[in-house]
Amino acid sequence: MPDKVTIVHLRDSNFLGGPERQILEHFKRMDGDAYEMILVCYEEPGRPNDLRLKAEEQGLTCLTLPVMSPFSLKNITRIIGMLRAVGADILVTHGHKGNIFGRLACWRLGIPTIAVSRGWTMESRKIRFFEFLDKVFLHLADHVVAVSEGQRRKILACGVRADKVSVIHNCIDVGNWRGAGQNDVRSRLGIPADAVLVATAGRLSPEKNQRMLLRAAERIAPQADNVYFAVFGEGVLRGELEADCRKAGLEDRFLLPGFWPDMAPVMEATDIFTLPSLTEGLPNVVLEAFACATPVVATAVGGTPELVRDAENGFLVETDDVAGLAEHILSLSRDRELRRRMGRAGRDMVAGEFTYPRQAELYRELYGSLVNGKSADR
Repeated sequence: MPDKVTIVHLRDSNFLGGPERQILEHFKRMDGDAYEMILVCYEEPGRPNDLRLKAEEQGLTCLTLPVMSPFSLKNITRIIGMLRAVGADILVTHGHKGNIFGRLACWRLGIPTIAVSRGWTMESRKIRFFEFLDKVFLHLADHVVAVSEGQRRKILACGVRADKVSVIHNCIDVGNWRGAGQNDVRSRLGIPADAVLVATAGRLSPEKNQRMLLRAAERIAPQADNVYFAVFGEGVLRGELEADCRKAGLEDRFLLPGFWPDMAPVMEATDIFTLPSLTEGLPNVVLEAFACATPVVATAVGGTPELVRDAENGFLVETDDVAGLAEHILSLSRDRELRRRMGRAGRDMVAGEFTYPRQAELYRELYGSLVNGKSADR
């Protein structure tokens, strides 16, 4: 392997969420004497990319590409020029745009690619089209990283060779999520200080299935007047969720506070975290809840069961089991000691099993195998 390997990560997002934080944390744990880590993201004129701003704030190298029509060949030629300029040894792609255009660019340059696959949402016709192409191009990557065993099974079901797919889990630094402070969260939400707060977080979009939580809240509200619900996030379903809340008479109990950029105080203030999704890769929000010793009630989809261990650190239900979701939330709301015990079990699990040093070790092994293979081919 060369004395210093240049690894380029291409992320097609201007948002700073869970996947983007995973990339930044990975960069911080790579040895600067052995690796030149370069982040590349897309940016529109006059709209600074939040991921770039955070990367630069942390002293990381970040380059930008202009946002263009997805059907423009310049998407490929600009990536080629950028990879040549930095002397890239490996390109790591995150998202369908990077996977498609990055793979085509690397063919021209003879650079190996790693496609990181976090899951598919199928939230719109346009997204479904590009996710179809993403699945096709996974076959063409030199290696595919799945963020969970659940996602790995989906990739294999697409026909990708098993020897090309490995699992490298999302991780968390528990120390960054403890003692974050929660004093003003309840006052900002306008709920009593002694209320039991049930929260979820994510895009307000069909695959996140927040309506299931609302239906559970309708069952819980008449039985427990101290339980409040908050859905953190923004998206296309806001109007419909607001209308459903009004129809259910839960405007004061089922809250839609929008997107909060700093979720650490929210997770500290939350008594029970829920994730009623229809599909997931390996949910960062569950890692974050456990880092704050908060028990989780979630649907058993994707990689979620790799985190939520039923009756140990939370509860799992099927995607259509509204009664089960309501029952588990209600039982936890009435038992402070059960919440404490399950939350502590979740924190201990992620602190021991889902660590960035272990993640970095797996990536170093993968980078080494591809760079050595590239050298042998010359």
